[in-house]
Amino acid sequence: MSDDLEAPNCAALRRMCRVATNAALATIATGHKQVEDGWPVTSMVVPGTDIDGSPILLISDLADHTRHIAADNRVSMLFGPSANGTSATIETDTARLSVFGRAVRNDDAALRACYLRSHPDAAQYADFADFGFYRVDVDAIYWVGGFGKQRRLPGSQFIEADCHPLVLGHDDIIGHMNTDHANAISHIVSNHSDYDPDAGWLMHSIDCDGMVLSSHDTDSPPIRIDFPKPIHNPGEAREILVKMCKKWRG
Repeated sequence: MSDDLEAPNCAALRRMCRVATNAALATIATGHKQVEDGWPVTSMVVPGTDIDGSPILLISDLADHTRHIAADNRVSMLFGPSANGTSATIETDTARLSVFGRAVRNDDAALRACYLRSHPDAAQYADFADFGFYRVDVDAIYWVGGFGKQRRLPGSQFIEADCHPLVLGHDDIIGHMNTDHANAISHIVSNHSDYDPDAGWLMHSIDCDGMVLSSHDTDSPPIRIDFPKPIHNPGEAREILVKMCKKWRG
């Protein structure tokens, strides 16, 4: 089986991580009560995704996988098709993405905020003494989209580089759009999704590949709208949002 020319681009592959509600995490056993050291052990985790596409974990020191990571931080994560994807997603019933990397403890406030934006309920235990945030520094990825469809990439190609300015400017972008351009957001929803544009949408978060919008309407779940190309800083964010609005204005 060879790399398929129709395999999705990196933004679409990162999207599989961004919309995932869970993932399988594989670690290397150390001091496990049931298997010898070096045995591969899998568990289920609730992942987040950093602005550049790097997976984020919030895990407890009491868990086997965290003790394994402390001894050997090499991990693999398996992401499958999402049940809440939109028509823009590339997932099929059999598509899956394996991410290989090293899980590194990271107490940066921006990383914490990024995870909690996706999983606000986790704030109830994120400050417990035994919990910590980990960023997975990606070494490689492997995507399989069905028979005869695959793609292998190094982490340096999968992860979008030079996104730190977007991390620093994230909150200012959100505040500016919601305060001054809520009307533009509703028109972007109208033009780039099948959702009701009059549901009172506000920008919840933004990353290199797109944005998540939330609504005051409790019957409308958060939605994701992807950008036509990756962005890296507030200036590029403004440029791409203006273009999306101009497309609506015709």
